[in-house]
Amino acid sequence: MLAKRDKIVYIPYPVKGSNTNEYTFNMVRLLERKGTVLRELAAPMDLFQILRTKAVFLNWIEDQLDRKMKFQLWCYRIFGTKIIWVFHNKYPHDVEENSHVICNMKWLANHSSDIILHSQSSAKFIPNIKRNIRKARFVPHILYETQKNDKCMEELRNKYCIKETDFVFLMFGTIRKYKNFEAGIEAFIKLEIPNAKLLIAGKPLDAMYTKKLKKMCENNKNIILDLQYIPNNILDSMIGISDVVVLPYTNSSSMNSGVMIQAFSNGKTVISPDICMARDYLKYGFIYLYRKSLDKIMLKAYKKGKAYNKNMGEVARKYMLNHNNEDVVKEKVAMILNKQRFRAFYED
Repeated sequence: MLAKRDKIVYIPYPVKGSNTNEYTFNMVRLLERKGTVLRELAAPMDLFQILRTKAVFLNWIEDQLDRKMKFQLWCYRIFGTKIIWVFHNKYPHDVEENSHVICNMKWLANHSSDIILHSQSSAKFIPNIKRNIRKARFVPHILYETQKNDKCMEELRNKYCIKETDFVFLMFGTIRKYKNFEAGIEAFIKLEIPNAKLLIAGKPLDAMYTKKLKKMCENNKNIILDLQYIPNNILDSMIGISDVVVLPYTNSSSMNSGVMIQAFSNGKTVISPDICMARDYLKYGFIYLYRKSLDKIMLKAYKKGKAYNKNMGEVARKYMLNHNNEDVVKEKVAMILNKQRFRAFYED
């Protein structure tokens, strides 16, 4: 008698109490409705565990994949487990594009059963595309449940000395080089616009880079730095007091953005570089996209005014509620797990 496949391995598994990406918690919570979710791969000789595993979900492992893990995944695959690779970025943000990473990404694309895309425009970057495009499965990035509240927003305005009439640009997330926060700072300083603030919030992970950002902002009272870990409930309220969220990324690795989804989920529009996810949303009219001049698009958003940008954000939130909600994502994932025939990945 065949073992019942009632287990799913999810890598990386979220750890309670850590600063784990909220996306990971949301996806594991969703998958727990389909069975027990495990945090690590079984040993190659543990056939009982392998035979009970329905699928292995792999996220952000391109620079960590070694011979041991490849052999483990190969064992799962030959015994009928689905290997599902979530193709988040062209290559990992924190490493240079090199042969080691590219070889691992090709291996993942070639040996996976399905490749999940969170933006339809990213399909063209799938490694060995002619061979692997048939594995592409578009699954919307799950939205974030907002935790903002009026009391917290008022406290944040008082803390940062932000008036309700001020136009607030917000950049948030862990402070890392690839996010290119300095471009947003340079653009804001160049604008020299009245009644405007730039708020930058997040936990620093690079001391030298953080020192550089502080140096750029010194003596400018309109730039506010809150460089520490911001809990999600406070972060959502921080998004609530902003007018536009700015993504100044220029790193060529980016295809998608959790920051973008979190902003939309909280009813805010976004200024984004020309990455795949932004391209998907451009036709719906609730996002600003730029290719070269960040300062010009920031000035455009500022001139549109607070009410106009608020309306853009509301349109974005409604879109998220309709297209990126848990039920939609759950249905798409269930289709993969149950081997149902997908519509073409590029269809709405």
